[in-house]
Amino acid sequence: MGNQKQAVMDLVERHRDEGRRISEVLGSVGVARSSYYRWRKGQGEKTEQRQSSYQITEEERRLIEEVKEAHPEYRHRRIQGVLQIKGVYLSASAIYEHLRQKGWVESYDRRAAPWKEPRYEVWQRNLMWGCDWTKLLVGGLRWYLLTVIDFYSRLIVAFDVVPTVHAGHVKAIYQAGLRGQGISVHSERKPQLRVDRGSPNTSGITQEFFEALGAELSFARVRRPTDNALTERFYGTVKQEEIYLVGNYPDETSAREEIGRYIETYHRSRPHQALFNFTPAHVHAVNNKSALLEELTELKRRTRERRKAYWAEQASSRQKPMEGGCPGKGRGEIVDPGAYTEEIFDRQQPDFQKANDEGQK
Repeated sequence: MGNQKQAVMDLVERHRDEGRRISEVLGSVGVARSSYYRWRKGQGEKTEQRQSSYQITEEERRLIEEVKEAHPEYRHRRIQGVLQIKGVYLSASAIYEHLRQKGWVESYDRRAAPWKEPRYEVWQRNLMWGCDWTKLLVGGLRWYLLTVIDFYSRLIVAFDVVPTVHAGHVKAIYQAGLRGQGISVHSERKPQLRVDRGSPNTSGITQEFFEALGAELSFARVRRPTDNALTERFYGTVKQEEIYLVGNYPDETSAREEIGRYIETYHRSRPHQALFNFTPAHVHAVNNKSALLEELTELKRRTRERRKAYWAEQASSRQKPMEGGCPGKGRGEIVDPGAYTEEIFDRQQPDFQKANDEGQK
């Protein structure tokens, strides 16, 4: 690349002596004027780098180091605050850069919030369910959608639309979920039910029912909706895609039918990213994460094979390209115009001679 630059600059100098303009010469070889002058500037000695007036001073460096030595746990942003209180303003980036040069930047790992750690491991269906309720309008009055969701597949195992929620509703919907999943009340292993600390869940009636049934009632921690996150996530979806669109159901029957149709669509037609874009009904039926991953891998393999076959067919059906190009040259051979640059300039008259000839005419 350096030899080419030098060749262009030598060419320009030779033709300048013959009276040609720099732009004319550069245009013939396809070089921009800005590039040419940048190349010429680069030939000279490098200018001495000027000292920036925005670099921090020795005194400011000393202040940064004093704070860091007194408080090794402080990072650049906190050091900035300390210096600002003292009447010295330095940007956090300038402090960070100085600490980095000194090798005083330590890796910083934030402590994970304890409530973000899952308190359960759900590896198959009907191990843990979540129960909650949300508001909706029926006939202009406030009613509630009460649901039970499977934490493994996100399948809604039971739901109801009720004017109010009490302990009897919690008991009834759990029993409905057991019946829907074919689980006997005499079974030794029943799904654990995750609920919040609302009064219908914490009442003595509810707790006595689960104790007698031999099922576990798991309470979420106070002010920790993430403990029942899958239930809350479903409510966000059903509100946006069903409840808010309707606004006000005319009566109880219509509410149950419309929400029931939506839940059926949610089960069988709505893919979930958390379920590898499978539907809740499919995941619930397969009930094996390894089998789901194998199915997804096979789906990807078939797609790649179809794509490979498609492009192979396109390539075989494509017509043979027609022969063409310059006479005496192959189709793929490129003619280098630079090889004839000197000959072109030797045959062409300078601009001032052209002007004199035209004036004489």
